[in-house]
Amino acid sequence: MATSDKEKDIRQPLLCPDSEQNGDLPAISTSPRTKGNHAPIFLGTACFLCFALVMVIRHFATTEQIPPGWLERCSWRDLSPHVHLLDVSPIARDEFLQRQSTLAAALDTAGVDAFIAEPSASSSYYANISTSFELSERPFLMIIDRAAQFSYLAPKFEAGRIARLEMVYRDKKVIEWPEEKSPYEVLAKETGYKKIMLDEHARFMIASGLQAAGIEVFPTTQIIQSLRAVKTEEELKILRGINDFTLQLVRSLQKCIKIGMPQETVVSAASRLFGRAGVGDGFWAIVLFGDQAAYPHGGSSGKTLNRGEFVLIDIGSKLHEYGSDVTRTILPTGSEVTKELMDVWYTVQAAQVAAIELMNVNETCSVVDAAARKIITDNGYGEFFTHRLGHGLGLEMHEHPYLNGANGERLRIGEVVTNEPGIYVTTEQAKKLSLDVGFGIRLEDPILVSNQDRPGGILMTGSRAKSPYEP
Repeated sequence: MATSDKEKDIRQPLLCPDSEQNGDLPAISTSPRTKGNHAPIFLGTACFLCFALVMVIRHFATTEQIPPGWLERCSWRDLSPHVHLLDVSPIARDEFLQRQSTLAAALDTAGVDAFIAEPSASSSYYANISTSFELSERPFLMIIDRAAQFSYLAPKFEAGRIARLEMVYRDKKVIEWPEEKSPYEVLAKETGYKKIMLDEHARFMIASGLQAAGIEVFPTTQIIQSLRAVKTEEELKILRGINDFTLQLVRSLQKCIKIGMPQETVVSAASRLFGRAGVGDGFWAIVLFGDQAAYPHGGSSGKTLNRGEFVLIDIGSKLHEYGSDVTRTILPTGSEVTKELMDVWYTVQAAQVAAIELMNVNETCSVVDAAARKIITDNGYGEFFTHRLGHGLGLEMHEHPYLNGANGERLRIGEVVTNEPGIYVTTEQAKKLSLDVGFGIRLEDPILVSNQDRPGGILMTGSRAKSPYEP
């Protein structure tokens, strides 16, 4: 990689002193026969000591001795004024009830008796039954029928514990099954259902159990999927708050990350920053330095940041169960990369912009993916863009719709979909590009599909990356 001017300045003293600089050295008494041997030894020793001294100085200049917790404290100073972004109310009871009514109408149109789900994003969406409820071989099922009646099936001995969950409903029916009976036969007898639609996240054993009890099982339709994919204004407020805050957190880290920091320091500081803001429970992060980022989701750890390396941060957390998902490829202040790598960064940025401009109502998912891919291919990096462009975001980190070349689904107003092009070159592949070391660059923002007057989607983070120094 190219060398920065600062590094050149630091290395200048490594040159051995010339004859004029050595004029003050004490004379060495030698015979004519040995005089020519001592001078090179002395000069070699001087060069070695000079080199060692400069390397020690350079080490402490570039790998500062950073005290524990410093990165968190430094970042918090810039992040704390943005905590107000998280001051958003959770979903209200009336909205849960409206969701149940909307689902019931769709079930009636589809000609099925009820929708059944295990604790999942779907149960969280319709009745506030959290995904944190641990699944077991004993089924606990949420049921909403075509008349909007809310019910649940529960093991009899667990009925008291389950009743304490903060479920939302107008009124409820509880179907308890004793251990000596089949839960599915109990459900069939109590409800009389003939046809049900099963949530996409339900386990195979649920489907087979219902079928064995004589109930016809249908998979979730795209229409039912779209009910959760299209966000209400209250959902958008939550998603906007947590994603905007997440971007501010990345920006605060960029201002404080130093050469010589280990990956784990950045991850730990990010976790504590989310925690200080009150949204630490859903925290996750991928932090990659240099050639580690050639693998989009990483896989290695223990690396220390060197000069001339990008930092890829893919990060998020949750607010009222709704997630954030933001990626920036950054450079710490004072760090530089080659012109070629900077050009790659701006190629990824241009690909993201091209795709954002197409994220309009009724645009095909595959067309949006192709727009970003064309920019990267035209710049000679097509083979290194190795994943889809994006995915839906809401109660799940990855949900419908998906932006990929095989998806002919059309975007709907109110959907929130990530836009995350990337270029990933391993060290082995770098030789094709006349480079010595691999790299990875990705930029990601969640985008709201809109029918606004100007074309293009709306950034849920508030703004996109301008440069590696302005994420």
